Amino acid sequence: MIDGKRIEKIVTQVERNRDEELQFLSRLITYKTLVGQEGPGQDFYAQACRDLGLQVELYQASLEAIKTHPAYVKIDLEYAGRPNVIAEMNGGGGGRSLILNGHMDVVSPEPVSAWRFDPWGGEIRENRVYGRGSVDMKAGLAANLFALKAVLDSGLRMKGKVILESTIEEEAGGSGGTLACFLHGIKADGMIISEPSREGVWVTHPGIMYFRVKVFGLPAHAALSHKGVNAIVKMIPIVKALEALDLKRAKTLSYPLVEKQTGRPCNLSLGKLTAGDWVSTVAGWAVLEGRVGFVPGETKKQVQEELEQAVGEAVREDEWFRDHPPQVEWFGWMTDPWVEPQDSPFIKNFLAAAERVLGAPPVILGSSGGLDNRFGPYFSTPSFSFGPAGGNHHSIDEYVEIPSLLRVTQTLAVFAAEWCGLTD
Repeated sequence: MIDGKRIEKIVTQVERNRDEELQFLSRLITYKTLVGQEGPGQDFYAQACRDLGLQVELYQASLEAIKTHPAYVKIDLEYAGRPNVIAEMNGGGGGRSLILNGHMDVVSPEPVSAWRFDPWGGEIRENRVYGRGSVDMKAGLAANLFALKAVLDSGLRMKGKVILESTIEEEAGGSGGTLACFLHGIKADGMIISEPSREGVWVTHPGIMYFRVKVFGLPAHAALSHKGVNAIVKMIPIVKALEALDLKRAKTLSYPLVEKQTGRPCNLSLGKLTAGDWVSTVAGWAVLEGRVGFVPGETKKQVQEELEQAVGEAVREDEWFRDHPPQVEWFGWMTDPWVEPQDSPFIKNFLAAAERVLGAPPVILGSSGGLDNRFGPYFSTPSFSFGPAGGNHHSIDEYVEIPSLLRVTQTLAVFAAEWCGLTD
């Protein structure tokens, strides 16, 4: 444990670096780092790490190296031009090591016309920074970098190694990002991912699977629509059945750490519906895609069977489906729930350090979304997520709260100093 004088020195240094950190975040938001287009933003982050004196590697994932891992999630994108940033500060020796991880990729800001602020502008307004990825999670990347910078600017040096990781494609499963870095040999005594946890500590997330339901109808000219079978209409009872299944699961399942944050144990969400190919033709096909979350204790097979049964029951009385049954497919994300033991020394040490900065220990919570933390157990690396507060993740006018960002930066800085140890 470091003394109060050093803690005060680090905390004060974060405040001194405030404007620089905010300008860095604002600039980082201007890079349109959609999944598959992370390269330019990664180059910018890598240079900032070099400017801090870190040893930087731009590591490009190898499909051959990751596709056989049990946690691999398939994504139909090439890895060329999409490196991960691995920036290391070697310590003086004798201390524990730490990974501070975050993802560069963001989701689409569409419909852009609905935004009050330029989604790629990084506008600083009062106590917020706006833009796509501002809170999810470029603010976390800034906090990681400026936490380490605050320690170094304070004239302090670590005993243990600190590794900053800026990864790709977390929003699409993380296989070419955090998983690839682990398989590349990047490990530590602990990993913090600065996801936007609203200054809580996320130690678990639900299982996640993507599904697709296909319905086939009979095309016909719109002027003779009564001669056809409209796949859009046939999809409606399936949509209603899955909506009902979502409500049923929410009422009957239990997941206290997630419920504490979201009010629900899990969600079944319908995210995409496409149908037909011409306005004047009865739709001959319809495809519904969605995401189902599930709680510890459930298995992937159980959840798949429950959903497939709901789809089957929804159309059981419809004669058309007897010869043309709906097809259910499972694709993309397919991961079991992740749980980090709350009594791990890594978490206990963090809570103690955070209390010294924040005045009270952070609340232990569960994330309702998937996290790259789930890769940690495969590599004997304890981890959790801790990041700033904000709003409108994946939505319109996304923002991060500046006071929260600074508190997170201070907390990460103090914990890094305590966990890795300081030289005399």
